[in-house]
Amino acid sequence: MMTLREHLEQYLTLRRALGFQLNDIERQVGLFCAWLEARGQTATFTIDDAVTWARLNPDAHPSWWGTRLSLVRRFAAHLNANGVDVPIIPHGLLPAKKPRAVPYIYSQGDVDALLAACTEAFADERIAATVRTVIGLLAATGLRISEALNLRVDDIDQRNDVLVINAGKSGQRLVPVHASTTAALTRYIDLPARTVTRPEPHGPVFVTAKGTGYRYVSFFPLFKRVRETAGLTPRGRARPRLHDLRHTFATAHMTAVYARGGDPDRVLSLLATWLGHSDAAHTYWYLTATGELMALAAGMLDPVPPEEESS
Repeated sequence: MMTLREHLEQYLTLRRALGFQLNDIERQVGLFCAWLEARGQTATFTIDDAVTWARLNPDAHPSWWGTRLSLVRRFAAHLNANGVDVPIIPHGLLPAKKPRAVPYIYSQGDVDALLAACTEAFADERIAATVRTVIGLLAATGLRISEALNLRVDDIDQRNDVLVINAGKSGQRLVPVHASTTAALTRYIDLPARTVTRPEPHGPVFVTAKGTGYRYVSFFPLFKRVRETAGLTPRGRARPRLHDLRHTFATAHMTAVYARGGDPDRVLSLLATWLGHSDAAHTYWYLTATGELMALAAGMLDPVPPEEESS
């Protein structure tokens, strides 16, 4: 009889072959399996088990409980459909509307601090270079962390400075980059500390000590360590996350177009394509009302009269 953890690995392999990322399920359901194993349960679980585990942290927001339970629900449905003695977890348990996370908009100083902290945080040259290059790539392109970690050597068009981004079920898109970004990726690929891991010639760009690609669950602890070394702390409800480099990229470009008197609608449409959004309306969620952006936007809506400019 297969264990729950073996079923989880099988489920992840099957769904990823269809283009799904499933990083949240891998992490959270993996933690659920570990919790069950500690209780001597390796083959099945009940609805009460799932609810109890989802609420282990009594201080967490109810939306977090609901999120954890929803991930286990998807796994339980898969098990049930495949004849495993696990009940279907009904919808409506631990319901809670998830509040939108407040983006942490990185300043240039914040990004510089993260990059500099990589060498201080890790004695291993490969790890330091990997984390530094990933952070730099996210800051320079606005890619999703999953897209960066899934980037393969053949996805880099060095001659034309273009990245081919394979976004799973969202399809494929081309992302033009600055020549310096291409050069940074090339330096990393040729780094002796990377090549000694014997990575596949056409495999992932960013590799572990075994020469295999990273997954978010294994990369996030590295970023957390660098973030703490850099001394970045929350600003109110805004906590510095990897995904916020994407928010920062979008906000910076919109701020620049307002500052230069450009066409915000045109740039918003271009950003939507660049970021891989099917609708420009989705891109609005990535624009944060920073003081600078709001002031510049207000200036376009209510321009200073010519007589006041000359006074």
